[in-house]
Amino acid sequence: MPTHHASPLDAELNPPTHLTDILARVRALHRDEVVPREEALKHRLEDERLFLDADGKLHPEIIAARRDIMRAAGKAGIYSAHLPIHLGGGGLGRTDMIYVEEQVYGYGCGLNPALLSWSEGATPRLLYCHDHQREQFTQPLVRGEKTSLHAVTEAGAGSNLFDMKTHARKRGDDWVLNGSKAYITNAFDADVVQVLAMTDPGAGRRSFTYFMFDAREMMGRGYRTGRLYQTMFGDGYTGELFFEDLVLPSSAVIGEVGQGFDIAVMSFNYTRMRRAGMCSGWSKYLIERSLERVQSRQIGDRPLGANQGIQWMIADMYLDWLQTRSLSLEVARTIDNPGPWYALPRPKDEIRRICALKLSNDESFYRVADRALQVHGGFGVMRNNPINKLFQIARNLRIPGGTDEVQRTTIAETLGLRFDTSKSQPVKPIQ
Repeated sequence: MPTHHASPLDAELNPPTHLTDILARVRALHRDEVVPREEALKHRLEDERLFLDADGKLHPEIIAARRDIMRAAGKAGIYSAHLPIHLGGGGLGRTDMIYVEEQVYGYGCGLNPALLSWSEGATPRLLYCHDHQREQFTQPLVRGEKTSLHAVTEAGAGSNLFDMKTHARKRGDDWVLNGSKAYITNAFDADVVQVLAMTDPGAGRRSFTYFMFDAREMMGRGYRTGRLYQTMFGDGYTGELFFEDLVLPSSAVIGEVGQGFDIAVMSFNYTRMRRAGMCSGWSKYLIERSLERVQSRQIGDRPLGANQGIQWMIADMYLDWLQTRSLSLEVARTIDNPGPWYALPRPKDEIRRICALKLSNDESFYRVADRALQVHGGFGVMRNNPINKLFQIARNLRIPGGTDEVQRTTIAETLGLRFDTSKSQPVKPIQ
């Protein structure tokens, strides 16, 4: 896997001094836990035919390596640095996490992302878990010892939760869950299932409830996985789920009955805010690789980077990175003060900034990735290299967590441009 070299961008990161120790731990983890496993699995990571198993799913050797890295990061206090201390996390705010995420994603797209929890790990939904769920679910997830999945999206219900068909009905002291979910990350390997279902249709924000259960315990008892969805970057990690008269005890509820919508919104906000360090780290990586490319690639008797057209492309990549990173840090500071970032409800002006952060990061990262692929020429269009892989990831990111269009609509609505189409009159913005 490519190694990191000092670049002109390193001096611009300028992390605060109180993060010196945690960033040093990230570097040590990458050196001691990630790099050796990337070297051992280089043949799989650099060849999409070997990246997957015979069924098209993520190869077990890569899954095992990711889990090893997660556990090591958990022991080092990195994996759940974003969660509050009372849950076993590091207690870092969103501003500090941008610097940590930049460090992690700045190594590229090999096994390094496993150093930090994402949608299959210690998510903010653990904030709403009860004491009786702590030993079985919360603590192992925070420590990186187990993985989870987040089952919200359905084939006919994406950004609008009220289109959801999956439902749970009370039966005595239990709940009976029925429905299906689609495009779910970590569908086949998760230890823990966190699923959002309708429990009181027509009750507005109180229509939804979250449930959590052990995936292996319930497999074949009303819970099963379906087909594999192969994403555009061939992750072998995405699939569908089915719930067929799955009986869950009341103790499986996350938070309170009817609180699911608010927990989901908090989860989406977290996904959107986390784009900041992720996209910055990956954009920096692509700019650095592009600089190396245009300085070393000879065209005739001079380097590719001597062409003004190439120089301007690199300058535009830098501009996208710098502008969006500055926006991200500013938004994060407003979220942290007064904080905390996971508190509910969020004021509408803050929701607008979070949407602006997500939109700006996704679109600027895509532009950076597109130009990086262009300057890499024939090598860039080959699938088995990190430049091409990040281009595919960049295009994918503009869909999950709320599409570009959803972000723009929410921004407009919170500025007062929400209309009752039957009367063509402005209505009160969504809170």
